[in-house]
Amino acid sequence: MQKPIECVLFDLDGTLLDTSYDFAYALKKTCKAFNRPVVDYSTIRNTVSQGGLAVTQLAFADLTGDALEEKRQFFLEVYFNHIALHTDLFPGLHSGLEYLAENEIPWGIVTNKPTWLTKKLLESFVFPSEPHTVICGDTLKVRKPDPEPMLLAAKQCGVDPEHCLYLGDHPRDIEAGKNANMQTGSAFFGYLPKTASASDWNADYDFHTPYEISEFIQTL
Repeated sequence: MQKPIECVLFDLDGTLLDTSYDFAYALKKTCKAFNRPVVDYSTIRNTVSQGGLAVTQLAFADLTGDALEEKRQFFLEVYFNHIALHTDLFPGLHSGLEYLAENEIPWGIVTNKPTWLTKKLLESFVFPSEPHTVICGDTLKVRKPDPEPMLLAAKQCGVDPEHCLYLGDHPRDIEAGKNANMQTGSAFFGYLPKTASASDWNADYDFHTPYEISEFIQTL
């Protein structure tokens, strides 16, 4: 029997915020700067959850070492400077966040995105209530799917892990939640990698649209 949910934690990219358009914009600028063919949006979207290096490699798969790092740094600088140009909350999630605020249910973010990018991005958004915790990929020495970031988030929210729901759009997110003894929810509207099979995730809850997440939150 599932424990009552007293806290909701979100992955950031592809679950809480749709950041894919700004990733695509930054990579397009990078491709043009180095005379590379522009990568199509659908390919970028399927890669966003794997991080900036993986996105950069879509256009520079032939490079390694310092040459690849140069392109990654260029891409990240463009992304940082345009980080909230097209990014927005996934449609349908606002009512769920409003419910959390109205009922004083703590919520937070656990992402593998580094702090300098996460902080810059979140500065552009005003939520119905502030997240009780924001754990980034470099907050600790380990990151998802290690359970430590999840456990720290639960501690900062003042809720036992088994009473937390973690929502994510990558199998790694579900693994991280389970490793921390949390309840898990799959966001199938997010940036699923092509190799991901939904049947292999084994999340406690499956959500195919952001609206479904809000509807579920409003039952807590």
